Amino acid sequence: MRSKYNFYVKAEDSEGKYSIAEVFVSVLDMNDHPPEFDEEFQEKTMIIGTAVKVQAVDDDAESPNNVIEYSIMTADPDNAFDINADTGEIQLKPFIKSMEIVQNITKQKDCKWSLVVQARDRGSPSFSTTAVINIDITEATPLKGPMAAFLMKSRDNPLRALGIVTFIILVLVGVTVLISTVMYMRNSKSNRIMPVRRIIKRGPRNQQTWKFKIPVIKLSSPAEKFLISDPVSSPPQETSSPRLKPIPPIAPCLPPPPPSNIRANERPRAVPTISGALTSKSSKKAKPGRRKEGNISSALVSELKMKLEQKINENNQGYY
Repeated sequence: MRSKYNFYVKAEDSEGKYSIAEVFVSVLDMNDHPPEFDEEFQEKTMIIGTAVKVQAVDDDAESPNNVIEYSIMTADPDNAFDINADTGEIQLKPFIKSMEIVQNITKQKDCKWSLVVQARDRGSPSFSTTAVINIDITEATPLKGPMAAFLMKSRDNPLRALGIVTFIILVLVGVTVLISTVMYMRNSKSNRIMPVRRIIKRGPRNQQTWKFKIPVIKLSSPAEKFLISDPVSSPPQETSSPRLKPIPPIAPCLPPPPPSNIRANERPRAVPTISGALTSKSSKKAKPGRRKEGNISSALVSELKMKLEQKINENNQGYY
């Protein structure tokens, strides 16, 4: 955990004389951990022209005890792979550039090759470990770009790819829910009616039914319905339903008098009124007595009309 320590040391005799010294301690790492692969048997997929990587871990604290070198122990077929000693990247030999060359090297149709890789540290004494790597050789796919690279890398670690896809889906769902919530709140505020109106429901009213009574005329004999009676000469017959009398005509009201400056001592003058009766014109075959009465009534009406006009003129002169 710690590589350096320091402390003080005191030396004292029987007479009480002493001396103090500071001590520094450096802890050196001992190579006691061998390198370790994640799995002793690994499955890889290699596209022609690309590399696959293996990795081992050493738990020693300092270099060179924790520095690892990689090498190929055996391979099937031989002389088909190269490995980077520092990074652990495995590639095909430069002359293998197509699947035709791969099929010419091996007689197997699935083109799956294997090799044994060794990881060794640089400590003293040195420790090492090995792992068997099975590699499936394929050609490049027509997919290009970062998506194709991601899919090819994910073939070796499908759980990582599944986790990344799940994270992307969760992010999209969260963004969709957030946008929907904001739009719902905005629409609810814009559709709000202020002030709040109360709706009062009234109970059903008691509907009154209209009843029509049809008058029934009782005839003593069937021939009575064809008789025509004079309403003037013949007395009114009693019926089952009495008829309403017509409303008599009402005379129109007089117009208001013009504005006048009437003194307080003077009495208000009364406006004369005239009452009369109108008679219908007699027919050509009327009697001579009736003609005489009509002439007298017309003369009275004209005389009263003249007096009314004179009275109105006098009143108007008094006003002005």
